[in-house]
Amino acid sequence: MARVPRVTTATGLGDQAARGAGVTLGAQLLRAGLQVVALVVLARLLEPRDFGLVAMVTAVIGVAEVLRDFGLSSAAIAARDVTRAERDNLFWVNTGLGLACGVLATAATPLVVALYDEPRLATVVPVLAAVFLVSGANTQYRADLSRRLRFRALAVADIASQVLAMGVAIGLALAGAGLWAVVGQQVTAATVLLLVNVVSARWLPGRYRRDVPLRRFFRFGGALLGTQSISYLTKNVDNVALGAVWGASVLGVYSRAYQLLMMPLNQVNAPLTRVALPVLSRVRDDGPTYRRYLSRAQLVGCYVTATGFAVGAGLAEPLVALLFGPRWSAVAPVFAVLALGGIFRAVSQLAYWMYLSQDLTGAQLKQFLVTRPLMVLVIVAGTPWGAVGVAAGHSIAYALYWVASLWHVGKVSGVDTGPLLRNATRVLLTVSAPCGVLALAATWLPVPAAVQVVVGLLAAAAWLGLLVAVVPAVRADAVTVRSFALRAAGRRRAA
Repeated sequence: MARVPRVTTATGLGDQAARGAGVTLGAQLLRAGLQVVALVVLARLLEPRDFGLVAMVTAVIGVAEVLRDFGLSSAAIAARDVTRAERDNLFWVNTGLGLACGVLATAATPLVVALYDEPRLATVVPVLAAVFLVSGANTQYRADLSRRLRFRALAVADIASQVLAMGVAIGLALAGAGLWAVVGQQVTAATVLLLVNVVSARWLPGRYRRDVPLRRFFRFGGALLGTQSISYLTKNVDNVALGAVWGASVLGVYSRAYQLLMMPLNQVNAPLTRVALPVLSRVRDDGPTYRRYLSRAQLVGCYVTATGFAVGAGLAEPLVALLFGPRWSAVAPVFAVLALGGIFRAVSQLAYWMYLSQDLTGAQLKQFLVTRPLMVLVIVAGTPWGAVGVAAGHSIAYALYWVASLWHVGKVSGVDTGPLLRNATRVLLTVSAPCGVLALAATWLPVPAAVQVVVGLLAAAAWLGLLVAVVPAVRADAVTVRSFALRAAGRRRAA
């Protein structure tokens, strides 16, 4: 049976991974920039209530997005090989799941309206439910492009969808469409993403074949579905709690802060997962190489993503003032607290990659069944204190989860994660935290917000430069991160 072409493991696999990460992260930076523009413009054209109403819907029916994937995208990416017939069958399964999820979400419209006591949601839910069918059809196209390490094609799709979705959203907002500008943005992004990926992949699915089993994909994806569903609950219980208790306006403020957090996090974690998962899966039997790749990935996450969130937390007030304007000042303290949790969400991604690349989704599910309910309790406990209280619960929960997940994945995989935990802690305490404190100190200066941001960034950069100059361990880390960056740009090959 014909097999889908794949890139074989070779000595240059590390360079392929680095270049793939470079292309992907470069595109994601551009995409993030476009999202910032859309976020800023829409925040000045719409009211907090408009964002809050859409957040109410997505927090409840968004779980269908997890169900329509069923873990099959990651199963296809992590598989050692996928036949063409298996790929076709997977396409039809994901498309069927997307259709079923759309129908179920539409049928649940009265329940969503009753939960929040918001009659306006009756027209919003069916429109957003249609996105599940489009995303279901797109699932295996993205998986196939990831398997073949075609990161440029994925980047083109991401950017094109973002540009067009932003244009539609801003146009609708200027026309006075209110919350429909946000709805239109989501529908447009999903549709364009599918169309561009179909063109890039250059294949159309054949008929479904009953004689081609998919058991191995469902075995992998079924366990992953459980973890993703529980993860979704953890990530969205804050929106549901705030919406039900405090209403659309408070949720609108929280959702802007949360989106400001997730925008950089998604632009880094999702594309890095597309690069890391196929690469780590191929070297998982080579212990030294596997550990080396994990260590490098962690350094990039600590020095870039985690430190960025620490600085963002310190500069929350002037950043929000510059981006959203004075009427959104309530977003600043919420974002500052959420960004602290973002530090731990960034570094905990490593454990997620280890579970998937080692084919330990079942073990991950068992871990989730213990840790995630506790996280939900911690997050919900902050509800009486409004958006800031929920944000605090969120950050505390993810800090505890980072330690627990890294310990557990090391235990079940046999990989010694002690050095990873110690190195990450060292970087967070000596680099990320001081950079965040220096950024915060810059906000105490009696100067305009833009100047505070510049001074804060320069102070953080100066501290990092000082550490590189005087601390050998940090200097060695900087060499590793710089080497990764050069390889990402295709300017140096692995040793």
